[in-house]
Amino acid sequence: MWSYRRLRRLAISLKAGVPVMHRFRPRVLSVFMALAVASLMATSAVAQPMMGPPGAQNGKGDWAIVLGGGVAVRPTFEGSDRYRVLPVPFFSVTYRDMISLDATGLNAYWRYENLQIGGGITYNLGRTTDGGYFGRGDSRLAGMGDVPVTVGIRGFANYRLGPVVLGTSITKFFVEGNNGLLIDGGIGIPYRVTDRLTLNGRVSTTWADGNYMRNFFGVTAAQSAASRFPTFAATSGIKDINLSLGAQYRLTDHWLVSTNLRFTQLLSSAQDSPLSFADRSVTGMVIFGYRF
Repeated sequence: MWSYRRLRRLAISLKAGVPVMHRFRPRVLSVFMALAVASLMATSAVAQPMMGPPGAQNGKGDWAIVLGGGVAVRPTFEGSDRYRVLPVPFFSVTYRDMISLDATGLNAYWRYENLQIGGGITYNLGRTTDGGYFGRGDSRLAGMGDVPVTVGIRGFANYRLGPVVLGTSITKFFVEGNNGLLIDGGIGIPYRVTDRLTLNGRVSTTWADGNYMRNFFGVTAAQSAASRFPTFAATSGIKDINLSLGAQYRLTDHWLVSTNLRFTQLLSSAQDSPLSFADRSVTGMVIFGYRF
């Protein structure tokens, strides 16, 4: 049986002349399969460890520096059923396992036995109506206006309980039009197979406040008049649930490779929004790095 929401999306697609069968292309599916195979076979220490930023636990001396790059597959925007394959740079700088700088932002943290507590500065790239090659968004969002780039602060805590790592974080953004609040909680299991190979998995969920939901999933009357979408009042709630699977392998004392797959299921207003063309999405990444 088709729900009202699916029928509404179908009507919007037909009205705009978008093919109903415009979904997973064979090329994208083949890339996902390749990433899935790679994630089972691969190896590295680039991906962010459960109890610290990349490079924090494997460097020698005060500094741990990793530089590299790879390829990623991700939706064009949150809720999209279209995907982009794009190159991604990677860098991670850690000082004394206390301060880290990487693609997610700048962090400082403190450890005591099995507990890690920290905070830092981060950002969100927002969304545009054309997206561009590296941006978020695509032409279907014409008339919605852009969600601006923003900066924010975050705090986080992790606790290792036997083989399991319990973690939570809270992030607040500040730029008008992209000033939401996100709270994440999850359970992770890192497993060291050998001295070189580590596997990890994590299940997490994210709560978003009304500002975030309205910015990314709501449709105002003015936006509805300028776009193809009906009005929609998004409200705060559990935004999504995620399953992440990763593998890290140290090829040599300096070279390493990391793979990660993340499966996302949208919930509540994020799932019901007319801007969400797909309730489920997959993000994949393979990165090669060099540790100095």
